[in-house]
Amino acid sequence: MKTTVMRNFSIYLCFIFCASFSLNAQEHANCGTEFSSEAQAYYESIKSDIERVEQEFLANQAFQRNSSAVISVPIKAHIIRTSAGFGGLSVTALNDAIANMNNYYANANLSFYLCDGINYIDDDNYYNYETDDEGAMTATHGVSGLINIYFTNSVVSSSSGNGLCGYAYFPGGPDTILMDNSCATNGSTLPHEMGHFFALQHTHGPSNSQLTDELVDGSNCATAGDFICDTPADPQLSYSNVTAACNYIGTVFDANNQLFAPDPTNIMSYSRKVCRTYFSPQQYARIYATYQVARDGYTCPTFNVDFASNENTTCDPSLTVNFTDNSVGATSWQWDVDGDDVIDYTTQNPSHTYNSPGLYDVALTVSDGINSISKVNFEYIQVGALESLPVDVDYNDISNSNSNGWISETLSPSSTFSWLASSGGTPSDNTGPIADNSPAGDGIFIYAEATGSNFGDRTAYISPCIDINASDAMLEFSYHMYGASMGELHVDIDAGSGYVLDVTTPIIGQQQTLQTDPYLNRTIDLSSYQGQTIKVRFRAIRGPGFTSDIAIDDFQITGTLSVDDFDSNSISIYPNPVNTGTLNVQSQNALQLDYEVVNLLGQQIQKGTISNEQIDVSQMSAGSYFLILKSEGRNVVKKFIKL
Repeated sequence: MKTTVMRNFSIYLCFIFCASFSLNAQEHANCGTEFSSEAQAYYESIKSDIERVEQEFLANQAFQRNSSAVISVPIKAHIIRTSAGFGGLSVTALNDAIANMNNYYANANLSFYLCDGINYIDDDNYYNYETDDEGAMTATHGVSGLINIYFTNSVVSSSSGNGLCGYAYFPGGPDTILMDNSCATNGSTLPHEMGHFFALQHTHGPSNSQLTDELVDGSNCATAGDFICDTPADPQLSYSNVTAACNYIGTVFDANNQLFAPDPTNIMSYSRKVCRTYFSPQQYARIYATYQVARDGYTCPTFNVDFASNENTTCDPSLTVNFTDNSVGATSWQWDVDGDDVIDYTTQNPSHTYNSPGLYDVALTVSDGINSISKVNFEYIQVGALESLPVDVDYNDISNSNSNGWISETLSPSSTFSWLASSGGTPSDNTGPIADNSPAGDGIFIYAEATGSNFGDRTAYISPCIDINASDAMLEFSYHMYGASMGELHVDIDAGSGYVLDVTTPIIGQQQTLQTDPYLNRTIDLSSYQGQTIKVRFRAIRGPGFTSDIAIDDFQITGTLSVDDFDSNSISIYPNPVNTGTLNVQSQNALQLDYEVVNLLGQQIQKGTISNEQIDVSQMSAGSYFLILKSEGRNVVKKFIKL
């Protein structure tokens, strides 16, 4: 009896010790994801599209919107047990792990849901999984069109014999993620592996064996390390250089002899698992952009959400839209058609009239009676004129080319040729400007990225609807076209009946002889569009080589705005831009004119009475303003000025 008790007690102690050792080992185990040359080549092929959508996201993050709807993404969960059906991740642990991951990914506008329940794999061969087992296992159990996540008792590298917490594939690879059960439930590893699935690198970069080439000062952040600029350079974190209080205590220096100061809380690091609680805004943007560009084709065959509309844009002040539900398995519908988080319709195929100009998000949530899933299209509906004169867009208040009603649209099927926002230069050597058109060169410009596209590809950059509420409207923009294989830039206008092509002479071929040459200006008379609402389209045609980056900046439409019978044409305002500290205002009318200078937000900067036909602006900062002239208390002229 004593022998039996001692044997059982020994087994119990062994169970406690072995379980503790296993958990401790997995707590220290790292990720098995590798950034292969194939993955790198695929990422480079979609990089320009990723950047475009990423920039859009950064300017329109969910917390800046009224709509809080997220996109539901189906996953297939495979739980591996012994051949006898024992062991395996519990349903509660699985649901908790997915819920925890969704708490993070909601900030990327994504949420994951189980498609058709759990697939149990009862097979001793995979219960303690080795990476060489993947081909046979996924060939038998993988489900196409879904993210397949396999949960197993342990994951071991067949090449090294080391235990792994899990691994995933970058875009271009299989739709497969492997997870050690104990790591799947530690709170950070499943979000970490899903981060790789959506193109996030480790914060220390692609290599686990070499010190990152990213510099502490961030000067090469876009091309080194994890290729993310709001995550600090990381020399590779570990349990030896991160304390239990999640503080970095390493003493490693970068190539410039600067001490690294990494973030031990970043989920994509090798920090202690319990410390990893944070994705940066740009990491969320990359996740969302990768979904949109490379991972958005996932559907659950029995329960999926989708919708369409008969039209979604107009320059008119109102628009009636007929929505069509294309969901599968839905028994109830909830539509938020204006992005205010209020349910507008519960019918399957509603019709809605938009009576106010604006950009509207549309979200549809469907239920099958048990679960609910959602889809949201941001800025899906555009109604009416979003701008009236004067219009002054220097692009410095946006971080992407698709915001504030502006749209980058590829006109060539399957082409990557598109318009992007940039500061500094463009990514390609020997083409494009080195900066924007501002005196300091520290702002943002818009350019057509030629790398990765083909000769003759076309792309359009389209303005929002603009009300031409002046009789002498003039369009002016700046452009930079440097590159040995430069293409063409065309300007078209749509006043409601389709685009009128080439409203100014097309600009063809290289226009600057050096990247450092200043931008050139083009002016277009819009007086014939008085009283109409228009869209302006910049249409780029790619030249024979990648040195065909076309840039534009400082889009302006100005005109004289008058009231009553005041003859605004009798007033001259010069010089503009103002470069002398004095603005001259000459009037043929013998009127006493007061003035007010406001910034682009409508805030008053300066006011007074015009003396000797001059306004002293020497104390004002460089920038863009509106000059409002007043006569007898009435606003008679509003002019855009630049200092």
